[in-house]
Amino acid sequence: MHRVATEPGHLDHTHPSTKIEQTSAELIFISAADSDLSLVAQAWLPIFGDRLRFVHASALQHPETVEHYADKVLCHSRLIVLRLLGGASYFPHLMDELQHLRQHPERNFRILLLPGTEQWDESVCDYNDFSESFTQNCFTYLREGGVFNAEQLGRLLLQELDDTTHFEVEAPQLMPRFGWYGDPPGTATQQPIVWLCFYRAWYQTGDLAVVDALRRQLTANQLSVRCFFAYSLRDPDTQHWLRQAALEEPPQAILTTQSFAISLQSPEQERWLEEFDCPVLQLPVSLQDSHTWEHNPRGLAPAEVAMNVALPEIDGRVLATVVGFKEISQEVPEAQWILKRLSPVPEQVEFVAEMTGNWVHLRQLQNDEKQVAIILANYPNKDSRLGNGVGLDTPESVALFLQQLIQLGYSLGTEIPVDGESLISRLQQGITNDPEGNYGKECEYWLSAEQFGKCLQGLPVSLRQQLQSHWPTEQELYPIAGFTLGKVFIGLQPPRGFSEQTQAIYHSPDLPPPPNYLAFYWWLRTEFQADAIIHFGKHGNLEWLPGRSVGLGAEDFPWQVLGPMPHLYPFIVNNPGEGTQAKRRSSAVIVDHLTPPLTRAGLYDELQQIERLLEEHSHCETMFPERAHELEHQIEHLLEQASWREEIPEEADWLNALSNFLCDIKESQIRSGLHIFGKVPSGQQRTEFLLSLLRLGTPHSRGLLHCLGDLPKDVDLQTLSVFLRDELDERAKLWVEGACSGTEEPTDSHELQQLRKLLQEALLPRLLDCERETEQLLRGLSGKFIKPGPSGAPTRGRYDVLPTGRNFYAVDPRTIPTQTAWKCGQRLADRLLDRYREEHGTDLRHLALVIWGTSNMRTGGDDIAQALWLWGCSPVWETASGRLLDFEILPLSVLGRPRVDVVLRVSGLFRDAFGETMRLLAQVPKRLTELDEPEQDNPIRVSWHSEKQRLQTKGIPAEQSQELAHLRVFSAGPGCYGTGLLPLLDAGNWQSKADLAEVFLKWGGHAYGTDGQSWEDPTLFKQRLGEIEVVHQNQDNREHDILDSDDYFQFQGGLHAAVEQIRGKAPVTYHGDSSNPEQLRIRSLKEEFNRVFRSRVLNPRWLEAMRRHGYKGAFEMAATVDYFFGYDATCDVASDNQYADLAQQLLLNPTQQECFRRYNPQALRDATQRLLEAHERDLWENPAPELLEQLRHQLLELQGELE
Repeated sequence: MHRVATEPGHLDHTHPSTKIEQTSAELIFISAADSDLSLVAQAWLPIFGDRLRFVHASALQHPETVEHYADKVLCHSRLIVLRLLGGASYFPHLMDELQHLRQHPERNFRILLLPGTEQWDESVCDYNDFSESFTQNCFTYLREGGVFNAEQLGRLLLQELDDTTHFEVEAPQLMPRFGWYGDPPGTATQQPIVWLCFYRAWYQTGDLAVVDALRRQLTANQLSVRCFFAYSLRDPDTQHWLRQAALEEPPQAILTTQSFAISLQSPEQERWLEEFDCPVLQLPVSLQDSHTWEHNPRGLAPAEVAMNVALPEIDGRVLATVVGFKEISQEVPEAQWILKRLSPVPEQVEFVAEMTGNWVHLRQLQNDEKQVAIILANYPNKDSRLGNGVGLDTPESVALFLQQLIQLGYSLGTEIPVDGESLISRLQQGITNDPEGNYGKECEYWLSAEQFGKCLQGLPVSLRQQLQSHWPTEQELYPIAGFTLGKVFIGLQPPRGFSEQTQAIYHSPDLPPPPNYLAFYWWLRTEFQADAIIHFGKHGNLEWLPGRSVGLGAEDFPWQVLGPMPHLYPFIVNNPGEGTQAKRRSSAVIVDHLTPPLTRAGLYDELQQIERLLEEHSHCETMFPERAHELEHQIEHLLEQASWREEIPEEADWLNALSNFLCDIKESQIRSGLHIFGKVPSGQQRTEFLLSLLRLGTPHSRGLLHCLGDLPKDVDLQTLSVFLRDELDERAKLWVEGACSGTEEPTDSHELQQLRKLLQEALLPRLLDCERETEQLLRGLSGKFIKPGPSGAPTRGRYDVLPTGRNFYAVDPRTIPTQTAWKCGQRLADRLLDRYREEHGTDLRHLALVIWGTSNMRTGGDDIAQALWLWGCSPVWETASGRLLDFEILPLSVLGRPRVDVVLRVSGLFRDAFGETMRLLAQVPKRLTELDEPEQDNPIRVSWHSEKQRLQTKGIPAEQSQELAHLRVFSAGPGCYGTGLLPLLDAGNWQSKADLAEVFLKWGGHAYGTDGQSWEDPTLFKQRLGEIEVVHQNQDNREHDILDSDDYFQFQGGLHAAVEQIRGKAPVTYHGDSSNPEQLRIRSLKEEFNRVFRSRVLNPRWLEAMRRHGYKGAFEMAATVDYFFGYDATCDVASDNQYADLAQQLLLNPTQQECFRRYNPQALRDATQRLLEAHERDLWENPAPELLEQLRHQLLELQGELE
């Protein structure tokens, strides 16, 4: 078997190439751990003096750096000692260079490579010039640690260097794996006990400044601190030891500075932290210096985010804030080395101590003493949209939660809202965020100018200046939207500010929040004196305020606004990205909740009639051609009558296209309701929910319908006859009902028996356990530990996300894309290329792809894999860990097609969460421009050449022009998020599609390079988009669609609008559907829009389901109208007939009218205004005059009633 001749991607070339200016010495010590370098420096400098050199292994990543250091230093040494944490695979260029040097016939040095792990690793012997026994002995000295052992190792190595030097070297002393530092358990105290865990290496080297600062501040905050060191919290002996300590003195909170996750080892270790049932705060200690952090908008480096944030989240730890940095401690000129030690940041330490105290205080309070703030998101800032919560009936959920609080003895007074409708009514009686609705209302709560002045003075000068440069900061009163029930406050999160400063949308994506925003949270903290805050439902805007990405500090708005308050956040389980944002930027403890129930869309009205006629036509076509011809006329008549002939894909066989279209609609999964927090679907909804989980099957079994029909796994159910599809669906429902009742079916095949076992033993019990969502939120209010759990889309085979009610986590960013995602991404790319080639008769050359953080957390990186394959590259993983190491460039002979020039618009969340992947995506096109390939096969190189020349003609230096011309990854600026289109459309502050394109280019005009830095240059973005032929975005599950989320029209629609404005013609826009990875689909945007419009938006099943949810259901229907409008404004995708259908069936239908007017007349008013705006903007070009008059009359009538 021949290996394909690929070219390496050289991902390591993206590390800084800096020459390490040292002279050589006899002994070189290289380590990837600062603690090793610090310890060895203490122990060896007295022994070796200027015969010794040190270097940090992280500085030896770039091949040019390694080669230079090898030539200037390593080659002239006598002994090279290396200890590489993470293993040799982390440092491939260094290891390759060492192996190369070992082959030199005249070398005078020897190599001693020691494992960087706790366990002995025989593979190091492949690089060593010493015996295995000698190497193991040296390894033991460093593994056990401590100055004594390091000194003995130094003496041993001195003997190797100086044959004449002989003195006694003592055997390694075994050091304790763990131990107390300071007061041990049992020390008399009346104060709450908190544990502080740190690395054993810090204790051994005396690098304890951060630990001491934390201990002092926690003690000053009336907490009794038990500090302990440990090699690792994964160690079973350490865990046993701490269990015993907890029996004597249970901790009220645990603080840890240790990295990585405990829970990856075994189920027993996964449950270990649960045993203490208290908050566990994660305190990152950065390896960078504080100056770098202060001036880095990313905050922590990508590797630190992975080790200190993402992986610890798997344990259920709560990210507090970074508490220390590596600072220069001492210059050692004889060794040409600078010693670094850990240094605390007092302000950050104080923040952590206060947060710890607040969580402990929450644990100690009786329920009737607790002050609890429940905050509802409100965007847009209208009374029709109170209580945002994706997939959640937020008002009803909060009302039921209040009843639970009463039962548990919380102090709520007597006038408790009995349901969601009365809760909304109570909110609307007071001041809200909707200026139009506030006329004549009294404000019950406010913050005075004097009190706000205290808030303002507490801000750093930089933030205060930002506020004062954008907002007036002097007003008499700052109103607070909300009401109190005893000691519980129900409030509306304040507006972000763009609705008040609409011009800022065009030029200030980093607009600071308005003074009222800060006043609201300051009031909660100082006047209401909240003990805990709950942001109820995905998602609010606090976690998206300007500031560092991860590892926030005092100069970041989320840090200042919320402060160190205990923060709980009910959040939909299938959205790991935005939930992770709340965890990392507002220290949120997620309590995840179930997705809404799903059902098969089915057909209705004319769609159902046409399906029956098509079925009859298929039977008559051969035997009774005259009847078949008559049926075709009937079908055509129905199509004209329903005014949706234009929605059928254009094919020569229009009847086949129509049949496929109807089948696509019928088999779609749509929401059959909204989730109510703490409630589990029952009856038919439960059956259909479980069926939605079983449709895809498992790695070991076909899906349920395939098993019942005895169909091969790759058979597309949409190719079956109408009768057979319907029969299978009904049989499947009966099968699920029977399995839920506990019955057995002797005729079941082996696969069906396995599915029955899966349902009865796993899926159903886990689903029923979702009733504990409320219980877990209440546990959070008691300061208890919320168990962690994975996140993802249940209907895409992620059964492990059940039960909900857990503190979900995302993925290890170092593994993206996963090997499973790679296969899916390849096939998505191939389907896309095939469709484009079929439709246009030529190969695709230039594509713009949307990449989101949330969807790639769910899929493991489908979109990234698709981009790589379009470029003609493939990932390279480390076999053992699955960690991405590099990429390979495949030759054109293997691809069998040209490469595609891919431009990426990635979300701000993706930028923050996947720093290393950003580096990968920036490096790939850079490498592709270096290939000597025909122009027709490498459009990336062609584009790079022309762009480089364009930039040089503008006076930009050649080297900089070359770098800028490489850039293909665009996003919002550091600390900013979104596209700007949603606030722009809500404000109505635009005239044409050109305005939409301008804002999209401004907000997304930061180009990101291989070093993670960005260049703000909308012109560069504009130039890239000027070549685009196709705009593409994928959707990985059917638990939502493009018309129940604003994000799709903002990103996909924004790209479409920008490309159209730049090129003067609309791009081809595709939508990828990977909800079933076995049956991927690429549709045009118009096809997807039509499918969603017919399968859900006008579907009586969905409309009835929304009506059952009263206010929030009306909210959802009005939101769909907004997103429909947004897509048409950006993509010209909606027809006049669709606008008419929307008006007649959603807004003017008497049953719909009754629901809207009873529960949410504001939503009816807003949706009506939106359709009239569509007409005024010539989106809805030719409405029937009588229909337009009905809408105008309805609007006037509603405005009068609401006044």
